[in-house]
Amino acid sequence: MVTDHVRLKRPLGEGGMGSIWVAEHLTERKEVAVKFVWKELADKDPQILERFQREARVLLKCNSPHVVKIYDKGMADEHTPFIVMELLHGETLIDRLERTGQLSLPTIGFIVSQIAAGLHHVHHDQNIVHRDLKGENIFLLGDDDRPLVKILDFGLAKPPGAPGQKKLTAAGTMIGTAEYMSPEQILSSKDVDARADLWAFAVLTYIMLVTNLPFQGERMSVLFMAIRMSQYTPPSALRDALPSDIDAWFARCFDMDVNKRFQTADEMNEAWQVAMTSAPAKPAGEQGIPMWAIIVMLVVGVFIMARSWL
Repeated sequence: MVTDHVRLKRPLGEGGMGSIWVAEHLTERKEVAVKFVWKELADKDPQILERFQREARVLLKCNSPHVVKIYDKGMADEHTPFIVMELLHGETLIDRLERTGQLSLPTIGFIVSQIAAGLHHVHHDQNIVHRDLKGENIFLLGDDDRPLVKILDFGLAKPPGAPGQKKLTAAGTMIGTAEYMSPEQILSSKDVDARADLWAFAVLTYIMLVTNLPFQGERMSVLFMAIRMSQYTPPSALRDALPSDIDAWFARCFDMDVNKRFQTADEMNEAWQVAMTSAPAKPAGEQGIPMWAIIVMLVVGVFIMARSWL
C-alpha cells in the first residue's frame, strides 16, 4: 500500500531517475500509475526532489483532458517521493512517428487542436510555462487517426512567481531540450514566457509534418546558431502537395522577433486550421512564369517586332 487508497500491482518500467508502477486505486476503482524517484538520487541532489515536487504541485492545479491527471503525492516508506497519476495506454508522439512515419494532414490538425487546448489551460488558466515541450512529452491514446492527446512531464515547468520560490538552476544554466528551444530560451531559460512553449509547439508540428527536426546541428553551437538565425528548410520542400499557406505559418512561428509570432496557442491553432484549407502549393517545376519574366518577354518581343518593321 502506497497510501490508504493505492495498492501497487506490478512494475511498469524504470529509468535513471526512478520507477513507474501500475497500481489499483481502491476509491476510484481504476488502475493508476505510481511514479517514484530513487531515494538515493533525491538525497544526493535536492534539485531532483524539488523538480519532482514541482511537477506534482503543477499537475494538482491543472484540470484539462489534455494534461495528464494527478491524484495524489507524498512520501512512501523510507521517505521515497511518489506521485499517483492516471495510467495512460498508448505511445509518445515520437514513438508514433517511428511506427507509422509522417502523419496525415487531418490527423496533424486533430493533434494540433488538442495540444493548443492543453497549452491554453496551462498558459491562460494556470499561468504556467512548460519549458520542456517535446515529442517525448506528448502522449497519444486510442485511434491512430484521431488520438486523444495528453501533455506530460512538468518537472521543468515555470509556475507563477511567488516570494521565496526556490530556483532550480544557477545563473547561465539552460533548461529544456535544445532542439525545441526558442532563441530567447537559449539566452535565458528563467525569463521566458508562454511564447517559448509556442516555439516548441511549432517544432512539434514541423516534426509531425515531415518527420524531421527543423533546426539541426552536429554540435550544440551549430544547432543554436541555426535557431538564432531561423535557418530551416520550408516543409513544402520536404513534402509534396502541402497547402500553400503552410510555409507562411511556420515563417511566422519561427520569426526572430517574438512579438511578430503567434502570441497564444489558440491563435496558432486557428491559423493552422485556416492554412490547412488553402490550395495545394504547386511543385517547384510547376510554379508557372513569374510576372516579371512575362513583362520582359513582352518588351523583348515588341523590340524585335519594331526592328523587323524598320
